[in-house]
Amino acid sequence: MVPKSVKISVIIPVKNMAGKIEQCLQAVFAQSLPPHEVIVVDGRSTDGTAARAQHFPVRIFYQDYGAAGAARQIGVEHAEGDYLAFTDGDCIPDKNWLQNLADGFGEGVVGVGGGIKNIGRGIWTNSINLAFATLLGSGRSVQGGASFSDRFVKSISGSNSMYRKSDIWQAGGFDPDLSGADETELNARLLKFGKLRYVRNATVLHDHSRGLREFARNMYRYGGWRKECGVWDWPVLPPLLAPLLLLTLIASRWILAAIIGLYLVMVGLHGLYFAIREKDARYLVTVPVVFILEHLCYTVGFWKEIFRPRKMAKAAGEVPK
Repeated sequence: MVPKSVKISVIIPVKNMAGKIEQCLQAVFAQSLPPHEVIVVDGRSTDGTAARAQHFPVRIFYQDYGAAGAARQIGVEHAEGDYLAFTDGDCIPDKNWLQNLADGFGEGVVGVGGGIKNIGRGIWTNSINLAFATLLGSGRSVQGGASFSDRFVKSISGSNSMYRKSDIWQAGGFDPDLSGADETELNARLLKFGKLRYVRNATVLHDHSRGLREFARNMYRYGGWRKECGVWDWPVLPPLLAPLLLLTLIASRWILAAIIGLYLVMVGLHGLYFAIREKDARYLVTVPVVFILEHLCYTVGFWKEIFRPRKMAKAAGEVPK
């Protein structure tokens, strides 16, 4: 547990979130455990995000890199707090978010994260949310929901986490040269000298409001980020196994057909379940489509990163004058 006298800095990377940053900051400044400071790191938004953030008593920095890892590292470098909490501009933390994260610390714990509940409007956004809350959609990752029990985990989310600043420095900080999955890579280094804890009651709402096209693009990016960050754990297995499925054609075309058939049955049953539960027949189609796009785009993005790695500019940040 973190003493109440300890300073906590909240760091929020943003880019083009003018429509959401204010509800995020309202929630952060309404915390039952007030933060010592709130730092917003803007990726040169073109929609007035920084101007809206300035309606609140925040410290604003800019970065030209365009990736959240660089923004988080800039926040770390300028933070005054002993503990650093992270969320995103499209998230709405629960009133007791900071208190519950702080209460999760104990002996040997170097980071605490909480659950993420996806929200939004529209049939495709709702279908994405439903799919992500399943084992098939998220592998029980904390990104998928906020209903899992307290436990020690291998990684916590960059949009809902808290660390000691000293531990982040000991681990080497966020890698600003990663275009994504920066928190996954940092967590892997932190696990070398401590434990990461997930606490169920530290929740944030994630107002992503993604349509199907944007969702497909994001999953393509996530696949590439997973390869780029260099953390080789279970999420890399599905894309690595994909080429082996094609090799089954050498033995018999029926093996691949049977595997694909089994997969389609699984996603179809998920669609049927949600259509019945939500009393909306559209989920019979939309949920399976979400699963197929998620897995296909993630796999393609992963292999694209192997053969054509991203070339990113170096990170840059500054205090606005």
